[in-house]
Amino acid sequence: MGLRQTTVEDLEGTKVRILITGATGFIGSSVATRLFADGHRLTLLKRTGSDTGRIKDLLHKVAVYDIDVHSLEEIIAGETPELIVHLATNYGRSGESPIDIVETNIGFPSALIDAALRSGLKYFINTDTAAPQEYTFYASTKKAFLHPLGFFCKEKALKVVSLKLEYVYGPGDDDNKFIPYMIKSVLSGEEVDASGGEQKRDFIHLDDVVDAYASAVASIVEMEEDYISIDIGSGQSISLKAFASLVADFSTIDMKINWGARPYKKNEIFDSKADITKAEKILGWHPKRALHDVLKDTVDSYRQGA
Repeated sequence: MGLRQTTVEDLEGTKVRILITGATGFIGSSVATRLFADGHRLTLLKRTGSDTGRIKDLLHKVAVYDIDVHSLEEIIAGETPELIVHLATNYGRSGESPIDIVETNIGFPSALIDAALRSGLKYFINTDTAAPQEYTFYASTKKAFLHPLGFFCKEKALKVVSLKLEYVYGPGDDDNKFIPYMIKSVLSGEEVDASGGEQKRDFIHLDDVVDAYASAVASIVEMEEDYISIDIGSGQSISLKAFASLVADFSTIDMKINWGARPYKKNEIFDSKADITKAEKILGWHPKRALHDVLKDTVDSYRQGA
């Protein structure tokens, strides 16, 4: 879809004009679908060549802009968003250069906020990672962006909620991530060399994460704090070895994983777990989907898609 000029109208209740970055991604597409269903007026940003399959049902219902074709200034002038939900990210898993990762994770959102503030932007929901900055170059850029974000909050009166995500899983994730790779390896009977598997992660289902974003949108106007970081996870952690064992149990296939065949990462995290106290108190949110209850459905979805 090309540049589209919309008419600003009075919106009732909590319905707002929301711009979403990363809307074609695993999390972003589900957040966009939920916020559209909630009645908000959406503007979605994409890149040239992005796979829009996850948002195919939204393409002719909302404004969609290609940021490789239209400038941020054009887009912002046409849509005047009140709130930005920022989900675009670059993990560096496909051979991107450090400069590309920095531009996506720091330069792009900073330029977007700067342009949008001149057209009435009031609120910004950021996506942060639970990983510490020393874990990967990706994590270091996500943490680095918090500095300009804090500046916009303090100096430009932008109200910010930063959601710090633990490991999100669910059907339809990218194959190069741990859970899809692990599930598909088990289902295929592929032999896999892995680290010791003792590192623990907090796995949170996609549907719970989408609920968290919807709660943040509904709550941000009334929040007392101008800037707040909120952990989003299950509040519990499980080792990668135990997680893989669950996948094998649900798939009824013997695992062929050589634990300890690879060394741990230099900056390995051995226990990551969310403190969901703020999420419960401020957002009124808590996870509803326990790993044991929904992982089988996730495994079955990959089995059917294989």
